[in-house]
Amino acid sequence: MGTSADLGGRRVLVTGASSGIGAATCRSIVACGGSVAMLARRKDRLEELRAELGEGAVPVPCDVTDLEALPVAVDEAARSLAGLDGVVAVAGKSMVGTMATGTPQRWKELIELNLLGPLATVRYGIGHFPPSGRRDVVVVASTGAITPMVGVGVYAATKRGLRAATDALRLELAPAGINVGCVLPGMFDTEGLTIEGMSFDGEIPPSDIPYFAGDAGPGSAADLGDAIAFMLSRSEDFCVNELVVRPTRQINP
Repeated sequence: MGTSADLGGRRVLVTGASSGIGAATCRSIVACGGSVAMLARRKDRLEELRAELGEGAVPVPCDVTDLEALPVAVDEAARSLAGLDGVVAVAGKSMVGTMATGTPQRWKELIELNLLGPLATVRYGIGHFPPSGRRDVVVVASTGAITPMVGVGVYAATKRGLRAATDALRLELAPAGINVGCVLPGMFDTEGLTIEGMSFDGEIPPSDIPYFAGDAGPGSAADLGDAIAFMLSRSEDFCVNELVVRPTRQINP
């Protein structure tokens, strides 16, 4: 028996859509027949992705940490798709550095982006869901929420907090029949693994912990986008509550 991801008629808001996992998820949803409202800060990147994906993709420029602009942007996304029945919260950033030498103000900024932003997006998005039918909330955390590693304590705290909040959200929304899932990716090929896309704060501790076996490296973000599309495509009463995904040869985290 084969499997497929049919998202015909689905209307999904995706944050962090300008690159990496967010952009890959948008591509996968549209390829499976769905429509996406693509929310991210970089308008030029969103316009490029819209040109690639066509009428099934609508750009919505917004920063998820701007809590005054965010509900307006989510309303715009819902209007552009004539409603929503899915929210995929991807927007986030990594940070490296010891907590003993770091900067609490920068920690606050990371918490606002990695924890508060996704939860606020869900808060405003689910108000546009229909009263019945398949409806999904998918929040992207990290395997950093599972495996402790030196030098990423604040980042791991945001992702572990997101994982806990998503599990509680599942309990809140279960009576309404809304599916809630948390994706915990390992190391995939995204801007977050580049020097430009990573935030550094405080001293960088030495580490000889291997990330991959042999000469392997990060996995494809496209595969992760396909996995999220698959989660959204299941029958109304079937939910993947938590999905831990790593490249096969990743060892840590």
